[in-house]
Amino acid sequence: MTFTYQFTLSSTASSPDTSCFSLPCKFDQLASAYPEFHRELDGLKKRRRKEHDNNRSSTHTLSSQVNHSFNAALTRALLHNHFGLHMPSLPEGRLCPPVPNRCNYVAWLKQLVLSNTADLYRFCNAGDASHDLQYRGIDIGTGVSAIYPLLLTTSLFAKCSKLSCNDTQSTKWKFLATDIDPVAIESASKNVHANQLQDEICVALVEQSPSSSTGNVARGPLFAAMEVAKKESMFNQVEDADAKQNDELGVGNCPKFDFVLTNPPFYATVEEVITPRAGDKRSRTDISINEGVYTAANVESEGGEVGFIEAIIHDSSFFQNHVTWYTSLIAKRSSLDSIYQKLQSVEGIWGNRGQIRTVEFQQDNIYEENGERKKKEHNARVRWGIAWSFERAVGRVRLCMVRGGLQSFVVSIPVSDDVIDAVNEVSSRLITYFDGVRDLSLKCIDEYRERNADGTTNGGVKERCITVIEKRFSGASTARHEQDNTNLPHEGHFVMDAFVSIKNTHQNSSDNVDVEVCLEMFAHTTYGMMLVNKIRGQMPGEIGRTNRRWRRLLKRQLASSCSSPPSCNS
Repeated sequence: MTFTYQFTLSSTASSPDTSCFSLPCKFDQLASAYPEFHRELDGLKKRRRKEHDNNRSSTHTLSSQVNHSFNAALTRALLHNHFGLHMPSLPEGRLCPPVPNRCNYVAWLKQLVLSNTADLYRFCNAGDASHDLQYRGIDIGTGVSAIYPLLLTTSLFAKCSKLSCNDTQSTKWKFLATDIDPVAIESASKNVHANQLQDEICVALVEQSPSSSTGNVARGPLFAAMEVAKKESMFNQVEDADAKQNDELGVGNCPKFDFVLTNPPFYATVEEVITPRAGDKRSRTDISINEGVYTAANVESEGGEVGFIEAIIHDSSFFQNHVTWYTSLIAKRSSLDSIYQKLQSVEGIWGNRGQIRTVEFQQDNIYEENGERKKKEHNARVRWGIAWSFERAVGRVRLCMVRGGLQSFVVSIPVSDDVIDAVNEVSSRLITYFDGVRDLSLKCIDEYRERNADGTTNGGVKERCITVIEKRFSGASTARHEQDNTNLPHEGHFVMDAFVSIKNTHQNSSDNVDVEVCLEMFAHTTYGMMLVNKIRGQMPGEIGRTNRRWRRLLKRQLASSCSSPPSCNS
């Protein structure tokens, strides 16, 4: 049995995408193959029976008897059974990672990197996802397991054919795994060496980031990781003379990476770690203070996962394009909302929708019954993720597609001979309408394009299309607006494609032909969404000439034509 993965784009710009990972886990089969897990499973069952015998009214579930030894044995069995990975070191008192959740994050990272060629301007002419990749990633806070870089070397990521050029040493993925805990570094190194991956994974101890600064600039977790990367031969970077302007912060000649990932400390105080769970009063999961607690250096800043991610956001504003995607796992939806709001004001991102990704991680349980593979309802304990980039997004990035509201309308056109005249007439009306939109100066492009709604092609068929953007983004104009920012797509705040086609080839009973106008709209900012709504709001009435303005105009034209008695037969 193998894992299954499904990634689903959100239907709205305001809700996260969905990343669903299913990992087969049948305890009896694992126990027969892995003696350590067999012993721990037997011990778990005995503890459960003992508790039941002592207190028959107990409502505790089997999971209430799970201890670190059981979790460690299960983690080792799953990793080896599905990915061939060895994990000899999982010391007690430290976090034992849940495998399906970690796999889900890595599988989503693959989707994120694969999206570069479609979504980011620098990659859009690459032809395949491997072009222009650095083949490097950073794991901040790798923990005792180093599970993320280990999984990243498997078929979940690095061995995916679309993310690898060949098997030569120069194109193998390389990963930097950092931590502030010497115990974690020692344990992670053992796991890396056990899998003979020391040439692909560099495990490094870094200083606790809030304590260091340069001048008035705080240096967070990413600064600490980059300092290590600059010294490691695995990440050698060619000197960049143009980058020396940033040498005061040590940024200029840092290596470049395709992504940063982190599973941030969840708690803001030590008290939260040692306080039993509110529901069943069970102790918290085995976790060290370094793994579980982040206290911001600035008393005015938030702690916990929000504070830690904000520290990486702060660092990312200095490194910017040295990393294509900055990402983080998030435990609470409220934290996701807080971080998303923070990114709205980061210079170079400014809330551009094409440069931010959010995702909801769901895990399904797969089991076999009578030889049939079945799937239980997904685990209610969902997690979230966020990613941001300083790379300029393309104008027609799918994430920014406007899916609500008016999407199409039909215009009835009188036709005498060729139905193509109806398409020309509607196209002409569209251009006239766009040219006359009040308080906006728009640029129209009349061409034949292939539809690409939601990333699905139209079989290579090109249709008449009137594309509209703001005129000030169509050339060398320097006119600016208070809503503009420096990293907008080249097309500006929005792109609107109006595809014009015959809805049917048969004329209706009134000798008219129905022409359909289908809209594909992409809004990159709140301002862009406002413009899209303003433009499309009056389109059906204006193009179909059925609104009040056109009814009055046609009435006056009819009255004028009938002012001469000989030409008006009543």
